[in-house]
Amino acid sequence: MKTVFSFIACAVLALALASVSSAAKPNYDQSPFGVNYLKWHYYDRPGGLDDLRTRMKIMKDAGIYWDRDGFDFGDVHPKPDVWKWDFIDKCVALANEEGIHLVVILMGGPTPRNEAQRKEYGEYVYQVVNRYKDSVKVWEIWNEPNIPSFWKDPNVQLYTLMCKEAYKRAKEADPTCTVIVGSTSGPGEDWFNGIYDNGGWDYCDGISIHPYAMASGPIEQGLDMELRMVKKCMTKFGKPKPIWSTEVGWQAKDPDQEEMQATRIFQTYVIHVANGVHMDYFCMDNYDNWGFVKRDKPLETKLAYGSVKMLTQALGSPGPAAPLEGYLKTPPGTACYVFKKAGNGRVLILWSDDDKKRVIMLAQKTGLTAKDIVGRAVPIDGGKIEVGRTPVIVYGADARKIGKVSMGFNPYLRKPGVNLLVNPSMDAESGQNPHGWTPGRFFHNDNKGTFATTDDGRDGSTCVSISNSTAPAAWDASPVPVDPDKTYTLTGWIRTKDATGRSVIGLYWYSGNQWTCMGRSCTESISGTQDWRRVTVTAKPPRGAALVRVNLLSENNTGTTWFDDVTMTEY
Repeated sequence: MKTVFSFIACAVLALALASVSSAAKPNYDQSPFGVNYLKWHYYDRPGGLDDLRTRMKIMKDAGIYWDRDGFDFGDVHPKPDVWKWDFIDKCVALANEEGIHLVVILMGGPTPRNEAQRKEYGEYVYQVVNRYKDSVKVWEIWNEPNIPSFWKDPNVQLYTLMCKEAYKRAKEADPTCTVIVGSTSGPGEDWFNGIYDNGGWDYCDGISIHPYAMASGPIEQGLDMELRMVKKCMTKFGKPKPIWSTEVGWQAKDPDQEEMQATRIFQTYVIHVANGVHMDYFCMDNYDNWGFVKRDKPLETKLAYGSVKMLTQALGSPGPAAPLEGYLKTPPGTACYVFKKAGNGRVLILWSDDDKKRVIMLAQKTGLTAKDIVGRAVPIDGGKIEVGRTPVIVYGADARKIGKVSMGFNPYLRKPGVNLLVNPSMDAESGQNPHGWTPGRFFHNDNKGTFATTDDGRDGSTCVSISNSTAPAAWDASPVPVDPDKTYTLTGWIRTKDATGRSVIGLYWYSGNQWTCMGRSCTESISGTQDWRRVTVTAKPPRGAALVRVNLLSENNTGTTWFDDVTMTEY
C-alpha cells in the first residue's frame, strides 16, 4: 500500500511540475526583434492586402517576424451593437499565413474615466481577444497614457482601473494570452510605481516602455542603464515581469546620416537583446524619417535595413536569439558583447563609444573574420582589430579561445566617482555648440538670453556662457538615467562679469515620461564680477525620477556668466 501511495504521490508531483512548466512556457515566438510597420488601417482598399503581403515579406527578409499594430475601438465597434470584423479578419489571417506575429494595441473610443466607460472598454477587449485568441497572443493596453497626447490629463489611478477591467476580460476570453500594460512614453518608472500603488501589478503579464532618447544616441542616452533601472523598479514590487520596448527609434533625413542611423538602430537592438528585452522599432517605413524602408515598390531601403538583417542572421530569428553570455574586457570607450551560439560557437559585437578609433586585442588569434554593419570587411590580424563608432560583427569566435567572459565586464556599469556627463568640459569648435549641450531646455523654453561658446575656459579651452538673460536661460545637458537608491554630487565652475540675478548649476529631476520636471537641486548663486569659483550640490532623486538633466542657469542677468568643467558623480 505504501509503495502504491508513493507511486501515486510521485505521479501527482510529476504532473504538477509538468503543469507549472507548461504554464511558464510562453505560447508565442521568442524572437526579440520587432517593428511598427504594417499599419493595416491604411490598406483597407482595393489591392491593400497584396500590399500588406509585400510589406510582410520585406519584414521577413530582414529577419523580423513581429509587428505592433492596433485594433482601434472605433474601427471594430463604430456604433452600439455593431462590430466590424471583415478587414481585420483578413489582416490577421494574412499575418498567420505569412508567419508574422502580432503585438496588438487595444485603444480608442472615449478615454475610460468612469465605471460605465471602463465596462464598455472591457467589452471591446473581450470581443477582440475572444475573436482572435487562436492567432494573437500578446495584447497591449493603450498607448502612452502617461502623456496628454494620448490621455488628456494623465491619471495613473484611472489607467490602473482600466487595466484591471481589461485584464479580467482578456483572461476571460483567453486565459493563455499575455497582457502588457504601461506603454509609457519614456522609461516610465513613476507610472509603474503608480500602477503598483493602485493595486494593478497583479493585473498584467508584462510591461511596455518607449525609451526614445533625448540624446544623440543610445550610448549617450545611457540606454543600458535605463533598461536596468526599469528592471530594478520592478524588483521592488516583488514580482518582476517581462519588459517590451514597443516603440523606440532614430531619424535620418539625408543619405550622409544613414550610417549613423544604422549604428544607433543596431546598437539599440543589441542593448535590448543583451538585457532580455523584446524591441519593436518605430517605425520600419520612413514616416518622418524614422524608418529604414524608403519605399515598398520598388523596394528602396536605408543602410539600417541591411544592418538589422546582419544582426538577425548573426543572432537568429525567428525563435529565440542567441543569448548574451557576457562581455570581453576591452579598453575604455569600447564594448564587446559575447552572444552564445550552439556548442562553442560565439558571435562578438564590438564598437567604440565615439568617433575615436580604438584597438582591441582579442585573445583568439586565428579563425576570425569581421565585417562592420554596412558590410565592409574589417581587418583582423592575430586578434588585433581596430573599431570605430560603426559596430563590427566578429564571426568564428570559439568559447575555448576568446578568454574570460563576464557580465561584470559590461562597460556601461557605473563606478562610484566616474563623471556621468557627456562632454563635461564643453569641448567644441569656438562658436559651435558643444556636443551634449543645448542652448535652452529641450522643450525650447528658458532660452531668453545670448548663448556663446568661447575660448575663455579655465585652462584656455572652450567653455560656454550666457549674457543678457531677461528670464531663466539655461544650457541643458543630455539626460542621464538615475538610480533612485544613489546620491548624486554635481560640481562645476562659474565665472561672472557684472552678473545680476541668479547664476547657478543645477540637477533637474525628470519623471519617467521624460517631460515632467519633478524638482531641482541647485548650487549657490554667483553674482557681480568673480573669477572662476567652484560650486557644488549633493542630492538624491525623488521617488519615480528616471532622469536628471544638468542645467547651467542664468536668470535676469544683465551681465555675463561663464560655465566650465562640470562633474556629476553617483555613490
